[in-house]
Order: sequence, then structure tokens, then C-alpha cells
Amino acid sequence: MSTNNRYAFFRGCLIPARYPHFEYVARTILPQLGIQLLDIDEFTCCADPIQFRGADELTWLAIAARNICLAEEEDINIVCLCNGCINTLATANYLLKKEPRLRDRMNRILADTGHQFEGTIETKHYLQAIMDDIGIERLRSYVKIPLDGLKVATHTGCHLTSPQDILRFDDPLDPSVLDSLVAVLGAEPVDYDLKALCCGVGFSLSGQTVASSHLLKDKLENMRQFGADCITVACPFCFQQFDLGQQTTSRKYELDFKLPVVDYLQILGFAMGYTLEEMQYDSHRVKDKNFESKLKRG
Repeated sequence: MSTNNRYAFFRGCLIPARYPHFEYVARTILPQLGIQLLDIDEFTCCADPIQFRGADELTWLAIAARNICLAEEEDINIVCLCNGCINTLATANYLLKKEPRLRDRMNRILADTGHQFEGTIETKHYLQAIMDDIGIERLRSYVKIPLDGLKVATHTGCHLTSPQDILRFDDPLDPSVLDSLVAVLGAEPVDYDLKALCCGVGFSLSGQTVASSHLLKDKLENMRQFGADCITVACPFCFQQFDLGQQTTSRKYELDFKLPVVDYLQILGFAMGYTLEEMQYDSHRVKDKNFESKLKRG
């Protein structure tokens, strides 16, 4: 197996604390694609690219830089399961490589920790790793049970696409990569109007629950209007918004439908022949018999 497909596995905070089944799924699926995961026990919080960075940008950068240094010392790139984590790590990596004065200042800070930023590695979201290391056509060979008849509303998430010159993954105004990754599994991506709209979890995390619920309601109704059977995401925060947030929003606005949300690695797992139970679907709050029956694993 090529060493180019080896990554330092950055789990972040939310997944180990609240959604450990996503780590389980990643450890199940990614190695089968030839993507090896190396654990670095000293990894810490990324840290958060919005609230933490807004409160203390220098500390935010130092935390991110230290995490990157740990992977540099192993001479291995980083792969993340979370949009927030990749946004922080990719941005920090970009800034420190591009700006020598900032890098020198950061290395003076990092000296107290015994680390130095060298700028020798890359940071990737797992979707980027799949696209770079596997590719669409090779991914097709892993499909054992095509997801025919399943209509999927994809939600790429803001932090994986913006800023575009740093993340270099997709068009933030018209995201399409996740649609392609869903289509190769045999499912039908739903081209709904509000695809590029934020899920609203940032409002929720900052206590603006009314704005969060209203935005989520609009997005869910639009997905349903265009015939979606489920939602596919690639971020635990987006998952939290569409799963837990959907429950509270449905009660508030009396929505008469349920749209299950799954991480892309889960829906890939279904196409690879894994059952709902094996892909940890039972851990989710929002479930729907129609979705389950279309997978023929209900």
C-alpha cells in the first residue's frame, strides 16, 4: 500500500465526546479504501475556527500550529472528519507557510512546547483524501449494492468550501463534489435550491436558537420539496444540526416529515454492503421507514 495514503487521524472534539460512532465508521471504511490512519495521542482541540478564533486569534493559531507540528514530526499528512477542524488546520497551515514573520513569531511561541512549525505537510478532510487518493472511478469498484432509487440531499457545509483559495475543495456557491460522490454509489443527488445555504449550527452554538431553527426549517422544507429521502453530510456539527436540530425544529414548526441524516462514510458503507446496524444508524435520532425500505435493510 502506498505511503501516500497514510494520514494522521485527527478526530477533533465533538466526535469522541458525542458521536463516537463516526470514528468507528471511519476506522471501518477508510482502511478498506486503502487510506491508512495513524493515531497521534497528543492531538488536542483544533481549535474552533469561529468563536475561538474570534476571541483570541493568536492562541487559536498556536493550538492549530502545535497539532500540525505533531504530524510534521511523523512526516505524515493530516486527515479530518470535521469541517471545522479542517478549516482551522488548513487555514493555519496556509497562513504559516505564506507569512514568514507570522511563522517566526509562532515558532517563538511554540518553542516552549518543544515544537517548531516547518510547513512540510498538508491537511485534508476525508472527502478530499477520497478524491485525491481514490477518485470517482476507482471508488465505483467498491460499490457492491448500488443505492438505486434513493434520493439524497447533500450538504457539503460552509467550512469545507470557504475560503475557497485555502480549502481548494469545491465551489461554495454551487457545491457539486459531494453530489458526484453520492451519484457514484447509484443514488440520485437532489439538486435543491438552498444547497449552498448554511445549516445554521453556528447560530445554535452562539445561542441564537430562533435564527437557527428558522434557517434549518427553510432548508429541510426545500430538501423535502425536491423529493429527498435523506440528507448526507460530511461534518459532525452539520449532522448535529440536521439530526438533533431537526427534532426540535419539527416540534416548533410542526413539520410533518422526517429526513434521516447520514455521514457520507455511512452511505458509502451501505453501498459497500454494510447494514444499517453496522453503520451505526441506530445511534441517530431521526429515522424514517421509507428511507430504510429503500436501502432494503430496514
